[in-house]
Amino acid sequence: MSERRFEWGGLSADRADYVTAAEALAMLEVLVIAQADLSVTTELRDGAAWARFSRGDRWALVSTPGSRWFSVETDTGHRMQLVDASSSKDQSAQLLAVYVDVAEAYVRGDAAPAPGRGLGGSIVTVDVDGREVMLRMPFTRRVRALFHH
Repeated sequence: MSERRFEWGGLSADRADYVTAAEALAMLEVLVIAQADLSVTTELRDGAAWARFSRGDRWALVSTPGSRWFSVETDTGHRMQLVDASSSKDQSAQLLAVYVDVAEAYVRGDAAPAPGRGLGGSIVTVDVDGREVMLRMPFTRRVRALFHH
């Protein structure tokens, strides 16, 4: 297997540390190489880089336009999102790697409702390398779920 390495490209002085969606997609494609036990697809869609991790019916989607925000959303509607317009290219790379780790852990593991936190499953926890990460269901989705169950 050839060793692939990600490098940010095309950063001019006026762009400083801004990362494009295409650059984020290239990084996602490097980060997902080691995930042979999961089904992974990557693409550019709606101005953002996307990586979808799945196994059976369980899936998690990582997305980012490169800089500005990072998101993980799951098949249950739970998500984790960070809006950070000032992240440097190195910080963006680190954040994207963390969000990929969260998505992989969700798909591989058993996310469990967080006891005593949130309303009826509005928060689930995922173990990511020994750290508890909370994924939240957006408020509007929680309200809809109350009336549809």
